[in-house]
Amino acid sequence: MSETKTPAAKAPSPTQHYRPETRLVHSGTLRSQFGETSEALFLTQGFVYDSAEQCEARFTGKDPGFLYSRFSNPTVSMFEQRMIELEGAEAARATATGMAAVTTAILAPLRSGDHVVAAKALFGSCRYVVEDLLPRYGI
Repeated sequence: MSETKTPAAKAPSPTQHYRPETRLVHSGTLRSQFGETSEALFLTQGFVYDSAEQCEARFTGKDPGFLYSRFSNPTVSMFEQRMIELEGAEAARATATGMAAVTTAILAPLRSGDHVVAAKALFGSCRYVVEDLLPRYGI
């Protein structure tokens, strides 16, 4: 999972007056040093650091940047930036699967002692989250 946040004082987007279809194509594009015409797919699992100190700073959140593709990579960041642009949102989070998205959406706002009211007619895996997983956390 990854999260992309926009700066507090956000500059106007160069694509803000484009139609949604065009915004999806042009928003959030990160170009590599090779100058490709469309974004590259980053299929790597890890990234190189200039020093052990930089690696530590990345993993502790003191230095922004990519550290491990399971958390984020340029491909996912471009997708999230496009969703931010398209939806006019402050931030976006992409997940690897639909169930990861469902679980995150359900668990994120809840704490032990909270209650969930849900219909019995839920998709099977969603029902599992509500009936079996949430009670493990006291919800």
